[in-house]
Amino acid sequence: MRVPNAPGVKPLQHLSPSIYEALLQCKARAAWVAYGDRCAVPQHPKALLGVCLHGVVEDAHKGRLAGLDGEARFVAARELFDRRAGSLYEQSHPLVHVKFSSPESLPYYNLYRERAALEAAASSERVEWGLPAADAGQLAPHLRLYAEKKLLSSDGLLIGRPDLIDAVAQELVDYKTGAPQDEAVDAVSEAEARLLRLYVHLAHDNGLPVSRAVVARADGRRVSIEVSREEADAEGRRARELLAKYNSGAGVAFSEAAQPSPESCRFCPCIPLCEAFWRAASPTWEDQCGVQLEGHVAAVEESTVQGMKLMTLRVQVQRGTVAAGEAFVEQIPEAWTTADGSNPPREGAVVRIVHARRAGDDVPPVIRVDRTATSVWTGAAEGQR
Repeated sequence: MRVPNAPGVKPLQHLSPSIYEALLQCKARAAWVAYGDRCAVPQHPKALLGVCLHGVVEDAHKGRLAGLDGEARFVAARELFDRRAGSLYEQSHPLVHVKFSSPESLPYYNLYRERAALEAAASSERVEWGLPAADAGQLAPHLRLYAEKKLLSSDGLLIGRPDLIDAVAQELVDYKTGAPQDEAVDAVSEAEARLLRLYVHLAHDNGLPVSRAVVARADGRRVSIEVSREEADAEGRRARELLAKYNSGAGVAFSEAAQPSPESCRFCPCIPLCEAFWRAASPTWEDQCGVQLEGHVAAVEESTVQGMKLMTLRVQVQRGTVAAGEAFVEQIPEAWTTADGSNPPREGAVVRIVHARRAGDDVPPVIRVDRTATSVWTGAAEGQR
């Protein structure tokens, strides 16, 4: 597959919590979240399924399972999940289709489906003892629940859609489909706390006096924090300051805006296309950023196993989290390299192997691909060739 193009670093009219969190790590990553072509890079299966889970819970909050009892709620929630998964799968990167023949074959599909059904059934019950959640129009003080309500700050600089606001309980709920990166699942991480404080700030700015914020995890656990008006407003000020700083530097090249480090590049979707990452990365980054390598293909060995064409590449590594020198990337399904219609890598080609894994401590290193995360790219992004 050809390395996708990086987006432009264009000005932002307003800042959402997701862009805010990206901006705290890297200006280029924020530009990707705001303007990048999400279909240009394969989504991790868990991310795709997490979107489905959020969607089903949102449907339940909006009363779309109302009137159903017992098992009928679970059946309807599963059907909603299947429909959303089918739609997202059709829109996903071609590599996802090559790796997984249907949405149902995505890893953890049934687990996420059941979690969505359980949470949606519980959410439907909450809706029925309250009033249906609002999702459009003006804020109505008599309504108890607001699901995915678009909140815009009074100055228009901040925007967000909290998963659920209970106006009577003065509580905000954010659903998370995975464990936090920097804390245990039974605590609110600092990144999660920032997002919650910003949501609370937006709620206050829209006349909803929220004082408690809850993270609802996909395994059913809930953790919460109290958020004062002062804390929420302070987070709002920090977000506005960061937005102004980003916009003052808008117009630079993506690679100039990037701020690579082991911390900021961890789990970053931009690695395949970020020239700054490849310039800065070193083997000391591997523990945090995983196995990422760029180099020239020195030799290609082809084989066929159970009808599947496989490639083993001998690569002269030049950059990345693998030390420079020779490395072997074993048994790559050829179809992974041609998912976008490109030709498979040949001798002399420049390749980027992203999110792979080591097979032991061999020297030269032996690298294995991972079905859920690995992608293989050739060439360089436009403007970097």
